[in-house]
Amino acid sequence: AGVMLAMALALALPAVHAHTYVATVTLGGKEQPEGKCIRPWWENENFPVIDPNSADLLCRTKNMDSSATDICPVAAGSTVQILWTESGKGDRAIGPGHPGPCFVYMSPMEANGKGNVWFKIAEEGYDPKTKRWCTRRMHDEGGIFEATIPADLKPGNYIMRPELIALHEADREFGADKTAGAQYYPNCIQLKVTGSGTTVPPGVAIPGTYKKDDPGIHYDLWDNDPNKYQFPGPPVYKSGSAKGTGGDPPKSGCTKRKARKRQP
Repeated sequence: AGVMLAMALALALPAVHAHTYVATVTLGGKEQPEGKCIRPWWENENFPVIDPNSADLLCRTKNMDSSATDICPVAAGSTVQILWTESGKGDRAIGPGHPGPCFVYMSPMEANGKGNVWFKIAEEGYDPKTKRWCTRRMHDEGGIFEATIPADLKPGNYIMRPELIALHEADREFGADKTAGAQYYPNCIQLKVTGSGTTVPPGVAIPGTYKKDDPGIHYDLWDNDPNKYQFPGPPVYKSGSAKGTGGDPPKSGCTKRKARKRQP
């Protein structure tokens, strides 16, 4: 029995460690301690959300109270570095068998994530030059994703919601098979935005903005042309556009960075 249990644990291990969560955030060039300003992770912090209508899609947290962690100051127009990891700082970001896009959303904290309050500030999908999805680039470059806070954003407290979506099982639509479908990896960071902006961009609801049959959610990774991938959710808001605009993802999401050293 002991041998069988050990074998079962060994088989389960790769599935656990192939997942990911946000470990740290770097603001103004200073990396915060692990978990600081990040809403507390749920029990299995690197497990995905599978149901796009689940309340867990919001922040994948065990505590939605804003008092559960600090609120970190950051200037509008500055770049935030988000560190993704499988099992702690120093580990790889996510298993290479989990290709897919990356996103960053924000919303005013007073809404605590409820209602049409989430606006997208960054997205990155497939890069035809390197032939890598965002998750693979992060795997190769130390787990960092960068997003620039809109320069015209009104000062105040906000929730930043980084998210990865793994597409390796997205060819099967969630519902008929409740273990299939896209895998969502969101977490939430609490920020106090400073500056002189006056804009709070229009938003969408999470959950609600993703539908299980969206082209970017129910997606056949193996047969579709990745260069034609359609991002799910709203278009990216760009500073100075009251309605938000689509187009190419911000350079902050695609800039090549020096890879972080990982522990063996």
